[in-house]
Amino acid sequence: MKVKSILSFRLIMFFLLIQFVVAYPVFSFSQGIKEPQVASIAIFEKAIDPDMYLLGPGDQLVLSLVGSETRTFQLRVLPEGYLYIPEVGAIYADGLSISEFRERLYKKLSKYFHNIEIHCYLSVPRLFKVFVSGEVKKPGGVEASAVERVSDALERAGGLKRGASNRKILLIRDGDTLSVDLERFLSFGDTSANPFLDGGDVIVVPPLSGSVTIVGEVRRSGRFEVLPHETIADIVTLAGGFSEDAITDSLLVTRVRRDGSVYSFVVKKEKFNLEVKDLDQISVFNRLKKKRVVYVSGAVRHTGMFFLAEGEGLSEILARTGGFNTNADLSKVYVRRVDGSTISLDLRESLMPDVSCDLELHDGDVIEVPAIYPKVIVGGEVNLPGEYPYRADWTVAQYVGLAGGPTSSGSISRVVIYSSDGTVRSARTSDKPGKGDAIIVKRSRTKIIGEFLSGVIRLGTVVISILVLTR
Repeated sequence: MKVKSILSFRLIMFFLLIQFVVAYPVFSFSQGIKEPQVASIAIFEKAIDPDMYLLGPGDQLVLSLVGSETRTFQLRVLPEGYLYIPEVGAIYADGLSISEFRERLYKKLSKYFHNIEIHCYLSVPRLFKVFVSGEVKKPGGVEASAVERVSDALERAGGLKRGASNRKILLIRDGDTLSVDLERFLSFGDTSANPFLDGGDVIVVPPLSGSVTIVGEVRRSGRFEVLPHETIADIVTLAGGFSEDAITDSLLVTRVRRDGSVYSFVVKKEKFNLEVKDLDQISVFNRLKKKRVVYVSGAVRHTGMFFLAEGEGLSEILARTGGFNTNADLSKVYVRRVDGSTISLDLRESLMPDVSCDLELHDGDVIEVPAIYPKVIVGGEVNLPGEYPYRADWTVAQYVGLAGGPTSSGSISRVVIYSSDGTVRSARTSDKPGKGDAIIVKRSRTKIIGEFLSGVIRLGTVVISILVLTR
């Protein structure tokens, strides 16, 4: 009985051991399984041009010698640039086009073989590393092939960051710098703006440095990076050209001045060669009357394009802008028409004109509300008298310093301020003048007393001289 129990136990353990041994390799192997490493495979745009493709280390070629005895070789360009052929020797290939290499190959083999046909083709393009830096998400080295372009390397580097340039990309190769314009490549298919890659290339993506917005009746409205000396016509072309509903003989440009103010002007077709500037907005008019629009710029809360409802006048459009800014100059509001004429308006008496006599607006009208940029006048005994921009946190001393400081006759402790409301007050150096105030630096008391005493002395000298001469 004991023997049977022992045998039964041993059989059970043996069976479990067999199950474990069978299962264990599967278990342990599965834990160590790794995904197979898939080699990079180049995707070809089209058949390779043997006159354009330049060979380099890593390129694989197939060589076939057809004659009484056909022989085929799978060859690779070696790291030193040579391609080694058994029983023949090495032939330099680096930097040669496939066509040039074929000629060199034929001359070399004709010394060893006669009455044969020589065929040589690229079988696998080489892989190499290029370096991407600047405004990309994953800068560093990326793998590429000689049949891929700059855009492919940028994609492997994670793509461009927001705010990166896509028209001023630099490709540095062997000391030379090439320009890359991806916008032109994507818009027009200009392959010269997106060159093929080569080993050791360095791609530099700078930040966006200037842009222009185009809206309205173009095929692809939006924001476009601008290159030096590009014109309105260039931006329209970049946007795909005018749409079918566009007015093509004129358009509107809204531009930012250096002081931050905004103004708009109509540009006729013959002036489309005008150079654009950073932050320009180009608006293309619509020729369909049912889609009438006007443009508002300047010192209002919301500027830009507004669709014009039937019978809507100036007062309604100004209300839709959200009202005027605090620095709006209501005395010099004007409306510029598409035909070039201008209507000047003074809105000081009422913030909105009387609806009963409201100005009728036309399609394409430009309403400009200029801004008043307050200044402070600094005069008197200062070295550089004149007008200076108003700054709310500036003191009298800072304005006088901006005006070159007091002259040798002036005194910073003797300052008066003439306000725009007609009041006059003495001021300390720490006082802060208001908008439109005039700061006047007076002559120093010491200078005044000195000049007075000097005058008294001169007068006394004259009196003494007269008395001596009359005796």
